[in-house]
Amino acid sequence: MIRELVNFTANLDDEFKNLGSIPKVGLHIRVKVTVNDLGETEIDTSNFEYEPFSKKQKDTLSDFLNQCKLLHKNAWCIDTNKCFDLPIKAIHSCSPFCVAFKREHLNGGAKYKENEGKKKQIYERFGGYFDKAFSLFDNDEDAEKYIIFKQFFTCNSFSMLLEKIEEGNAVQRAELEQKLEDAKTQFKAIADKVQKETLKNVINDIEQNLLKVKPLEDSDYIIFYLDVPLESYRQAHKKYLDDKLFNTAHYNTDPNEENLIYGTSNFMNGFNSNMPFLMHQTATFDISGRISNVDAKLLNDLKNLLPNKTLPNPVPVFIYKEELQRKVISIFRESGFRFGYKEIIQKLIEDNEGDISNYYLLFWQNTMDGIVFRDFDFVSRFEYKLPKERVVLNLFNIKEKGGKENKHYPLIKNIFEFEQQVFKPLIQNKYFRLDYFGDLSKDDYAKLDLTYSSYCKYRKAAYDYVYKSQKNTIDAHVFHEMVFNSILDDIKNGNDYGVKEKLNIWHSLFDFFNTKQQTNMVNKLKNYQDFVAAIIADEQLTDITDEKFAFSAGQIIEYILSKSKSADNSFSLLEPYLQQSRCDEFKRAIANDFSRYKHENFSKNFEKVAAFVLSYETDANLKRLLPQILSGVFSKNQLFSSNTSK
Repeated sequence: MIRELVNFTANLDDEFKNLGSIPKVGLHIRVKVTVNDLGETEIDTSNFEYEPFSKKQKDTLSDFLNQCKLLHKNAWCIDTNKCFDLPIKAIHSCSPFCVAFKREHLNGGAKYKENEGKKKQIYERFGGYFDKAFSLFDNDEDAEKYIIFKQFFTCNSFSMLLEKIEEGNAVQRAELEQKLEDAKTQFKAIADKVQKETLKNVINDIEQNLLKVKPLEDSDYIIFYLDVPLESYRQAHKKYLDDKLFNTAHYNTDPNEENLIYGTSNFMNGFNSNMPFLMHQTATFDISGRISNVDAKLLNDLKNLLPNKTLPNPVPVFIYKEELQRKVISIFRESGFRFGYKEIIQKLIEDNEGDISNYYLLFWQNTMDGIVFRDFDFVSRFEYKLPKERVVLNLFNIKEKGGKENKHYPLIKNIFEFEQQVFKPLIQNKYFRLDYFGDLSKDDYAKLDLTYSSYCKYRKAAYDYVYKSQKNTIDAHVFHEMVFNSILDDIKNGNDYGVKEKLNIWHSLFDFFNTKQQTNMVNKLKNYQDFVAAIIADEQLTDITDEKFAFSAGQIIEYILSKSKSADNSFSLLEPYLQQSRCDEFKRAIANDFSRYKHENFSKNFEKVAAFVLSYETDANLKRLLPQILSGVFSKNQLFSSNTSK
């Protein structure tokens, strides 16, 4: 996996790696070293640049913030465990040219109050930070040039600069708040729509300007940058990364003639050099392998790139096909980063005139703990088109939602259409969403207990089936379980439409999953209906089966339940039947309900079919005949008399 990800990242240019990234939320300040009238070097606190950044800002990033974004990218710690401010971990920059921390660590902040009397405050730790940061210079002479930047913090001069900024912001804030109040008062007073729209825009502009002068929150960063070339930031950061990109320096090699250092990868690595009880005790080697500092840097680039949302998720990682990989990135960029994996694959297949093959498929998530890889698997061949076009038939006469016309299902030509029309209805949540890798949440499946069970058991199998063409993950048994778990939930919730839709799917695609049995359930359903018609017509019955009995019983059940005057539409009256496994108990439930409604009028058609059902004997487990029973319940019922007087 490591080699494939390294090669993938190496094919991405620096400009693309920076796309979609944003500055840290908070206040960005760039200062310069100047010479005063006495010939002494100092930090210029009169001429400096600063600008806050908030995710709520709608304006395009200024040139200054775009520059800051590049500067702190080349000054940031890999993670807080590898920062220069251990063990407190408050300063998150790792550069002699940059100092970054959150407002909460300054006087009055939550962390400051928490540390009082217990730990050194951040003001006392800047000296130790710069001692480590200056070690990134090649020699003491270079470090000496920037002592003044260190003193700017150790002498607490930076606090005076922050106060100066806040004083200026407070004046602007008061002016803007007054303008906002006046504009809102005027907005309420006028009735003209054109004037209201103009004022609405004015209010929005004032609110945006207020974001730029609002007081800092505890969670906001304060980042100071020394005004030196970006290349200086990169050189210092490279020395930091060459050491810290590895899990531990204990196994690092000396630089070779190409200046390559080899060590243990820190990229999603559970290696624990400080926990011997977690390491191999009998192996003849210390570690199983090393990677170079160049490869470690590329993996770190990938880790920083993924949260930018400039790659589709999942993303195909092609091996030995750099041109195809560049094509993926090109398609995604041209779409304005809107295309998903489905649209990209479709475009690739259209352009390459066939299925694509030999790539890794990576799915990740950005979590509170950082980037987490949920799935990384090799796809030897992706089968986009179905071997044969399929269609879900409307066998149970459901209507278009909100309409009177019978529903017409679109033709299923490719695997993504199959996912949308088959798997999604069976294991989606109550919000009609299907999340393959999110945290399991029962709240999203309220009143869908059995569907939730299917989702937990088979969501990964469905993902592998669709996205990796692993057709062995969903077989006839799994398909059957997903369908009828969903149907039973629909019955409990009174969802007549949902039941019929799942029955349409089951009958239409039974043979697709039952490749060995090759039974056409569409024809079977027609045979069941013809069998009931034959009973009604007093024809000689042939080829009597348990399945035909079960379907006929379903027609009887639906007819009897139609006599109920209950306002309950949850199909709860079906429960006594669906719980029975023995034929005699099943028939007893039918007889009991018939007795309950015997004062109602019953058609001759019902009497004929009821006579057959109640006289039928079988040792079969009726729970295995659930599809036929429910098909009988939800099919067009033939037992109602054609004579409306009966």
